[in-house]
Order: sequence, then C-alpha cells, then structure tokens
Amino acid sequence: MPKRAVLAFSGGLDTSAILTWMVKEQGWEVITFTANLGQRESDSLAVAAEKSRDIGAAAHEAIDLRKELLEEFFLPAMQAHAKLEGRYLLGTSLARYPTARAAMRLAKQYGATVLTHGSTGKGNDQVRFETTWLVLNADPQYHIDNLEVFAPWKDDTFLARFGNGGRQVMRAYLEAMNVPVPSGGSDKPDPYSQDENLLHISSEGMALEQPEESHVDKVIYTRLTDPRRAPDAPEFAKVRFERGVPVRLEVLDERGNALQAAVEGDLVRVFTAADTLAGRHGVGLLDMVEHRYVGLKSRGVYEAPGHTLLEAAHADLEGIVQDGPVLDEKYAQAPRLARLIYNGGWFSQELRRYLAALAEDQQRVNGWSLVRLYKGAVLPVARWSAASLYDPGLVSFNDMTGSGFDPRKARGFIDVQALHMWAAERARHVGRE
Repeated sequence: MPKRAVLAFSGGLDTSAILTWMVKEQGWEVITFTANLGQRESDSLAVAAEKSRDIGAAAHEAIDLRKELLEEFFLPAMQAHAKLEGRYLLGTSLARYPTARAAMRLAKQYGATVLTHGSTGKGNDQVRFETTWLVLNADPQYHIDNLEVFAPWKDDTFLARFGNGGRQVMRAYLEAMNVPVPSGGSDKPDPYSQDENLLHISSEGMALEQPEESHVDKVIYTRLTDPRRAPDAPEFAKVRFERGVPVRLEVLDERGNALQAAVEGDLVRVFTAADTLAGRHGVGLLDMVEHRYVGLKSRGVYEAPGHTLLEAAHADLEGIVQDGPVLDEKYAQAPRLARLIYNGGWFSQELRRYLAALAEDQQRVNGWSLVRLYKGAVLPVARWSAASLYDPGLVSFNDMTGSGFDPRKARGFIDVQALHMWAAERARHVGRE
C-alpha cells in the first residue's frame, strides 16, 4: 500500500515538480492543499486544484487561513514590534505557522501519516515546517500516529535527480512530463523568486543574489507604488485600536476631511484597507541582507505596506498609554522574539510565556493614532487615548511654580540618583594620584 502524504501545493515550479515526482515516479498517494493566505488569485488559488488533479493528486483542498494568520500570528508580532535585525517584519515566517498547522489537520482528516514540504535544505522554511510538526504532534488535537516528515530536498533520490541545476532542471523535467510550467509572465525563467501572502511579498534569488547591485528597476513592485512615483499630496490614516487590535481605519486629507468611507470591524478588511492605502504611497519597502537560521546570509526585497502602517500607528499609541520602563523592556525583548519567530519557535514555551504577558500588556492600548503617508515614509503626527499617561498640566512650561509638579524637588532627586555614579567614579581614581 503506497504511503499517503500531505503536501502544501501552490502550483508553482517547485511544488509542481515535487508532486509530479512523488506521484508518477515514486508511487506516493498525495493529498494536496492550497493555503489562502491572501496571495493574488492568479498565482495559485484559481489554478492549483485543477493542476494538482491533472498531475495525479488523490485529493485537493483549498483552506482559507487569512483570519488565522492575522489574528493568531500577525497581531502578536505587530503588538510586540517584532522586527528581525531591527527591520524585517517577518511576513514569510509568520505565514508558515498556520500553513504547517493546517497540514496536520488535513492529515488527520485523510488518515495520512506523512507530512511533506518543498522547502530547500538551505533555507529557514524547512525548520519552521518541521519544527511545528514535531512540536504540535505532542498536542492531542493535532497528533498523528507514526508521523513521518519527508523533505524531498534532503532526500538522496530526489537530490540525485534535481540537486544539480535546481530550478532549471525542474523546468525541463516538467516540460518532459507535459506539466504546464509557471512562467511568471515570461517565456524565460523567472529573474527572481517571489512568495506572497496577506502580510507582504518577498523577492529573492537569481537576479538579486549580488547584494552590491541595486534592486531598483529590477524588482517589479506589486504591493506598493515606487516611492519615486507616489502621489505628490500626502494622505493621513487614522487608526483606532481596541486592546491593541486595529478595528477602524479612516483616510483623511491634510485638512482632516474624509476621503473615503471608514473601514472597520473585520480584521481582514481593516488590514487590506491599510495595505492598499500605504501601498499607494510607497510605504513598506525594504531591501536587506539577513542571517538565516542555518548560518547563511541571504538578500531579500520585501513589500509590506499594511503591516508597516499598522505597526507604526500601534507603536505611536503605546507611547502615551504605556509606562516608560514597560516600553523599554518590550523593545529590549523584541529582537529575541523576532529571532524566535524567524527560527521556527512559535509554539515554544518561551513564546507562549511572552504571548501571555503581551495579552495583559495590550489591555491599555485603546485610542487612535494619526499617521501621515508620503513618498514612502510613514510619520505619526497625532494620537489620543482615554487611558493616556500624558498630562498637559504636569508637563506644561507655563506652570513652573509647583502647583502640579514642583521642579524644586528635582534638586534632591538629581543628587540622590547621581550618588552611586559619583561613588564609582571616586573609586576609579583611588590610587592614581
């Protein structure tokens, strides 16, 4: 009896070749699924089911994971201001977790015992998929008896066929097997590889493998306007949050007039509206070289307009509702949290502990932030909260007599707080004279 496996199938070059090889050459029984993560319809959603059946998959499912992606993974990362190496908003990393989890649900539904993926042995996705599967297999809700993880790009037989030449060999293989080859709008091999979901689109590889060469005019932006060609007039986004969740988006002109109907309620709708607005102004573009978990450096060009806008507005609002030491601790922990997410550790005890604290932390984040969008830049310009810690009466320079805050008390405060530094400096000079 052939092994039954579950494969996340996009209909792209890699998964098409892997499915063809597994079914037609290795005799596997493969259940495929396409995760709707908010990518463009033409890339996978409309064609994947038909293509999967034509190749020979035993069954195919389309699974809408947009709500899971935003509510369970994007929100905590955005609220924690998690940015890998201080810049990358982790759009690809976050999307792998609901996808990997969905594969386990599907495996239980169809009685499959093998989970497989198309990630290479050089990247991070292999770690995210396989770690998620191994960890969640300890959860009775997702447990699969006799679970086996099959990674073609780490299999000797597969590597013997496709290891030298990679995507070019895969393309020739599919043509020989009479499987339609994704062209990416060109008769030639794609100049770079792209991965898209609701949070962002990433471009990497091939034409982008020389980090000293600019990506400008090489990468065709699909989620945002080239900042050089963005509108000459700014627009303003007024983002309202409830317990750290963006629940309403208003688009205003420079005079505060509404330019369109407010979008509110459903998080998918609010995020999509933010993505369209910020993308129109070229916001959320990033070109960086990052450190992969496996130890390799890699260059990526990312377009994340909606995530960039909402993260900036959220951080701005937190500035008036959170105590300074709370923010200091949050931003100190953010790099560690970002690396944990990037490295496949979402379902770890460490991250669960952080999420529990974050849920309490976000109870105060209620109010709005007004953000200006212009020529690729996002700039908070105003904010309000009923829970604001900002007191105009205490901070005003018009009251220096002590009715709210007596500045004369600052003399003793400064003396006391400087004492330990004075003592250390004195000791540093003992014996030097």
